[in-house]
Amino acid sequence: MKFEKEFAQLLFRNAVIFIDSAIGYINKGLGNYVNMLQAIVNLQFAMELALKSSVVSCCGIRTILVSKQSCLSDSEIEELYVTNKLKIREYDEIKNFTKGRERLYNFERKEYQYMEMFQKYRNCVLHSSYIFNEQERQSVEKDVIYALIYILGILMSEETGIENRKFMQEYLNDSQYAILLQNPIYNHELYNFLKKEYEDLYTCPYCSTRTMTIDYKCARCFNTFSDRHFFQYVTCGYCGEDMVICDAANIEYNNNYIRGLCLNCGNDTMVYKCSKCGQYINAELFDMTKCHEGFCAF
Repeated sequence: MKFEKEFAQLLFRNAVIFIDSAIGYINKGLGNYVNMLQAIVNLQFAMELALKSSVVSCCGIRTILVSKQSCLSDSEIEELYVTNKLKIREYDEIKNFTKGRERLYNFERKEYQYMEMFQKYRNCVLHSSYIFNEQERQSVEKDVIYALIYILGILMSEETGIENRKFMQEYLNDSQYAILLQNPIYNHELYNFLKKEYEDLYTCPYCSTRTMTIDYKCARCFNTFSDRHFFQYVTCGYCGEDMVICDAANIEYNNNYIRGLCLNCGNDTMVYKCSKCGQYINAELFDMTKCHEGFCAF
């Protein structure tokens, strides 16, 4: 249903707006009470919207509607959507649905505890009051960043698969995200998250952090290094990984030799491109069975 996809996208876009706002307050400093409160509430709004958007995308709009509306026909639900009369199940119900048989996300108990904690903060702030104790104030920045990466980072990834994944951060305000990248807590938690999601990480040639995934995309600065017209990879003689990157666009201007750098261990080496077959070889492995100057193995 076209309107169903449109509804999910609208929820997603609204979640991005609240995340951008939350990050703006994080960047201003959560030692200030107003910034702390705004960051928490905006982040919770984003989590609620992102959860609904994700569940609709995965399981359909009926999954999040109250029972009376979920039984209606497609055209009747669309009419309710157009006239702003959709009635959505309680956040707790939708959240608990994701824990059940469907097991939509690879969340552990800790992630759900964080969702419940921010829900409690939000409800108390909006409906009554909440007195933050000293421990909560001290840990709020780490907690907010944890929720941003481990919860919203999962709910708002475009792809559920590891390869070709579009990260939530790619949708955010560029200037605010650039400031967030200077936050050591964010960088630490992002690295821990990526280590949990991926078996191997490599050093990004652009931002020099170990946040590049096996599909040659940096999960921090989002640059990709997979275009074989510009980048080629050969085997590293030190660690054995096929992660020695070289400049494929300019190697022919250097007599088919150019320096390469291993994005796994940092070892540098000389890369040779065979002028006959176009193969790229680690010249410092000195394997005479492979292409080398004056000899083509093919």
